[in-house]
Amino acid sequence: MTSLDRIIQTLIINGTLTEPSGLFHGKTGIAVFFFNYARQTNNKLFHDYAIDLIEEIQQQITVTVSARYDIGLAGIGVGFEYFLQNGFLEAEDDNIFEEFDARMYRAAMYEPYPDLSLGGGLTGWGRYFIYRLRGSGHKGNKLHEALVHVTDEITQKIEQNTVPENEQPDVYRFFCDLTTLPEYTNQHHYSLQQCKEWECISKPNVQSLFPYLGNLQRLHVCQNYFNIDLSEKIGQEWKKWEEMNNNFQRDMGMLKGWASEGLLYLTSVHPHDISWFNLL
Repeated sequence: MTSLDRIIQTLIINGTLTEPSGLFHGKTGIAVFFFNYARQTNNKLFHDYAIDLIEEIQQQITVTVSARYDIGLAGIGVGFEYFLQNGFLEAEDDNIFEEFDARMYRAAMYEPYPDLSLGGGLTGWGRYFIYRLRGSGHKGNKLHEALVHVTDEITQKIEQNTVPENEQPDVYRFFCDLTTLPEYTNQHHYSLQQCKEWECISKPNVQSLFPYLGNLQRLHVCQNYFNIDLSEKIGQEWKKWEEMNNNFQRDMGMLKGWASEGLLYLTSVHPHDISWFNLL
């Protein structure tokens, strides 16, 4: 297990120098770590560092930024909404979403989507609108319009039986999340039931689901979305993680990089604070 001091030092030195601004591999994911660490330690300096990252992210965003969830605006927006919903940012800071919403609305309504995946496709766009409607964007009619459009596109693929098997878990997660919104629960319950009939969902193999996630991340996500008890496997995986000496990280981000390592460390100390897993 990499020491927390080394993680913090690495992220402080490289955080603002990290060029990508996205959630999975860039500054937004690093800010997730520092906000959570500042709260656990009650140290305002780390909170201020996260604010500095947010200000830099806002300066980097242009009209041509990708709408992708992993590296683009959908993930950045979900990250910012996470900060608001968890009290890391003040409520009045929700005015930052005006340009975000306009850009994501345009993507959902008019731009072609490559696939239905979370990282680069339509379910990632949909997650943006779900998070916004759960939080500060609950009164936005255009947010509903865009989410309905995204949902209709995905539903059509389900009815046509054209959802690729490797994208089915992300589609299933999308409808699980969608039906937590009261105004969408009954309307899309049937689509969720159709997803549950897919073999990879009805007979889930947690080792092969969500291959873009690390082992601990995957197990926590699967336990959250599937009606199976993975506590024993999660415990075993935590033990492996504690014994591992991670001398190399691919990037600074929260998917499998230094911010991810830091967040896992914080969760190992406070095992009930796992809200960040829902961003993956």
